Parts: sequence; structure tokens; C-alpha cells
Amino acid sequence: MGKGVVPYVWNNLFDLDLGNRLANAGYPVVLCNVSNFYFDMAYNNDPQEPGLYWAGYVDTRNNWAFAPFDMFKTTYKTSMGKPLNFAGLEHMKPEARKNVRGVEAQLWSETVKGREMAEYDILPKLLGFSESAWAPERPWETIENKQAREKSMAVGWNVFANTLAQKDLPRLATINGGYNYRLPKPGAIMEQGMLKANVELPGLAIRYTTDGSEPNVQSPLYKNPVKVKGTVKLKSFDASGRSSRSAVVVAP
Repeated sequence: MGKGVVPYVWNNLFDLDLGNRLANAGYPVVLCNVSNFYFDMAYNNDPQEPGLYWAGYVDTRNNWAFAPFDMFKTTYKTSMGKPLNFAGLEHMKPEARKNVRGVEAQLWSETVKGREMAEYDILPKLLGFSESAWAPERPWETIENKQAREKSMAVGWNVFANTLAQKDLPRLATINGGYNYRLPKPGAIMEQGMLKANVELPGLAIRYTTDGSEPNVQSPLYKNPVKVKGTVKLKSFDASGRSSRSAVVVAP
């Protein structure tokens, strides 16, 4: 410490308070937590979703939901989904906050096969990360009560997710010739002959087909549960006409 050493702390799942301990000891640290900022982790556990999962799954909400000075407020589970226990761990002292040089996101590229895959891994995760890295401290970051904090986070996420889906993603379709950003595919189930579907980002349209073809911008728009038969394919679409991968559900 004091010799120009700057630790970049990625390990917040196997050594939970390492970043806090180093900052408290006087080291200048950069926080690059694997649970929030590793862009090579898959968005979710869909077998067709590219990416790794040794540290769990990292989506845009994980990038957005990070309190740099108190990660215990936002990281509740291990990479395997088990609850984390913070008892006896060091919290970052107020006087140690000056030792946080910043936060960093990583895309480890040994499994990335070209520009399109890199852009898919990075976008829209980079937009969630930027809120944690560059935006003013958000109200929920300093709320100690978990129930009140999660309520505040839900309000903030709703604003961010709507802005992302309705404004920012369609813009990414055109700037610099367009980027290969990821749109989440719909979730769908059949219940008593009725198709029920949703999608994780508000403002995206869900379109579906029942004849085996891939949905396009002219396909029927899903608004409410609808009676269908056969193999149903669904995609989410943004305002630019870009679409997600297909979700498939079979009606009995």
C-alpha cells in the first residue's frame, strides 16, 4: 500500500468483501465485480444464449443495480442462486470512499467470435453499467431498509427500462451504421389452450405466428392472452423493427 499498486477487484462472490477491505486499508481500488460487470457472462440460462456462466448470469439489470460504495445492498445471491451471508464482513468505511478510483466493465474475448458477437455481449449491458459508473448516486443506494430500498429500485428500474427499450435501443439500430444489440426474447406458456406471453423490457412489442414461420413486423401483435393451436413462435420487436430470437411454445 502506498507504492502505486492499484488492485482491480473482480472477486466479489468467492471473497465477498475483498474490495471493501482493500479500500479500507488505503489501497486505491477499481471495482470490476464479476456479478455485475463481466460482459462475457450469458444474459440468462437459456441454452441458446451465448456466453459463460461460471460466475452466474449477468444481464442489464445486474449492470444497472450496483451501489459502488455498498455492494451488499444489491448482490444477494451466489453464482448458483444461493443466498449470500454478509455477517462478519467489512463494509466500506465512509473515509475509504475516496480510494475507489472507479468501476470497470470487462468483455473477456477468448470466446467472442467477431464483431457481431462482441456487440451482442456489450449492448445493452453497457447502458446499464453507465448508470452505475457515471450517473449521480441514485436514491436507493443509500436506503438501509431492504423493503424500502427494493421499492425505490423498482421505480428507478421502471424508468430506466422503459427509456432503454423505447428510446435508446432503436437509436442503436442506426447510429454508426447500426449495432448488433440484444433484444430479450419473450417468455410464453400455454394454459388451457390460451397463449400467455410477456417480455422483460416494457415498450417492446411481441408478435407471433402459428404456421411455423418466423414472426416479422406484420405478424399478429400479442396484447392479451389469446386462444391458439399448433406450434407458436414469438419474437419481441423494438420501434426500429429489430427483433429478438424466437421463443417457441407448442399448443396441445
